[in-house]
Amino acid sequence: MKDSAILNQLKGVLPPHIMEIIYFRYNQIDTYLKPYNLPIKTDVLLLALFTLIFIIIISKLFGSSGNKTRSVGGRTSNDKKVKRGNNIAILGLSNAGKTALLLNLTNVDKKISTHTSITTNNGVYITENKKKLPIIDVPGNGKAKVSLPKILSNSGCIIYVIDGTTFIDNSTQEAQYLYDILTNESVYQKKVPVLVFNNKMDLDSTIDTEQVKNILERELDDLRRTRGATPIVLGQEEDKKDIYLGIEGTPFQFDHLPNDVQFSNGSAAPSNGESKEIDDIKNFIQATIH
Repeated sequence: MKDSAILNQLKGVLPPHIMEIIYFRYNQIDTYLKPYNLPIKTDVLLLALFTLIFIIIISKLFGSSGNKTRSVGGRTSNDKKVKRGNNIAILGLSNAGKTALLLNLTNVDKKISTHTSITTNNGVYITENKKKLPIIDVPGNGKAKVSLPKILSNSGCIIYVIDGTTFIDNSTQEAQYLYDILTNESVYQKKVPVLVFNNKMDLDSTIDTEQVKNILERELDDLRRTRGATPIVLGQEEDKKDIYLGIEGTPFQFDHLPNDVQFSNGSAAPSNGESKEIDDIKNFIQATIH
């Protein structure tokens, strides 16, 4: 076996049993290369091999520690779970039926007006296992949206209410509001579940829920191109993040989001004293906030 400067240096730093393996591999490589008369010495190949192994080990140990979270195809490169809040946020445009839903879900004083709200309405929702959860009805006006980022940061789930009787005329506005919600940093990073509730199904003019989903997907696909990757939510202009909804180069679909987005329909206002039309909402809350 040849002596080499590299092997002599390694003797002083590596244990004997490791050196035996290295000597064995060194001789194997040297024997294999000898017939080819290559201009590269075995020492050089051995050094290159050690360097490659060292780089691989370092990259495995420390390669992922410096990665920043960013959106890639509807998923984040950092999948670390972030704890969500316990609040239930009821969102949507004005006159969608949000306050009626709040009254139906909670023990809030029934004297609260179900006409267009100016400020947030708050209540307590009691789950099947008697857990009390704060529930917030956020008005659809611009002034109330200033507080939206803070509300979303504490949300455990979101119920987005649409008026099925006016959805066709307001579909662009609905998509814009939903876009602001889905590109909110807290909602996106915490993967807050969203239920889109097609309200006022007790009226004949209400659109089918599958149509609502398809129209919203088309509208959101257009918004990705016109508004780019940054959210434009009131109160959030100073904290823009690189969030792209869905998968780049592919038509937008809710299934491409990190959030669980569901669709349901019913009537927020109880019919004949019963509230069976919102059972999907109750099941959604029960499943998403534990």
